[in-house]
Amino acid sequence: MSNSDDGRSPTEQLPDALVEQLDTLEPPELHAVHEYAEQLLEEAHPPLEQQIREEAKGDVLSIEDEGVYTLVRMRSPDTDDSDGDSSLVSLYHVTRERHPDGEETLNWSFIGDLRE
Repeated sequence: MSNSDDGRSPTEQLPDALVEQLDTLEPPELHAVHEYAEQLLEEAHPPLEQQIREEAKGDVLSIEDEGVYTLVRMRSPDTDDSDGDSSLVSLYHVTRERHPDGEETLNWSFIGDLRE
């Protein structure tokens, strides 16, 4: 189900039968529904590594998933190999950010340049 910006409440965006069933649940059951919905949302996103490679502005050398964040080592596309300095690698801290509208994007934070 896609996010809607038409001002409708969440109950107006769901089938009536589902709303009626949710209204009968106790807090532990509602918590389980919430966890299940979060799991479905996570599965709807492409794998983090794939998303990083698609957005990268250079040659990705390594991706290290640290759980809540990911470290990406990447060679910049504007590195000029003719000057003999192709060992310069940039390190990025990458996280997924959820925006108020529900959209998730990657946040790339430049840490610094490294020599290989």
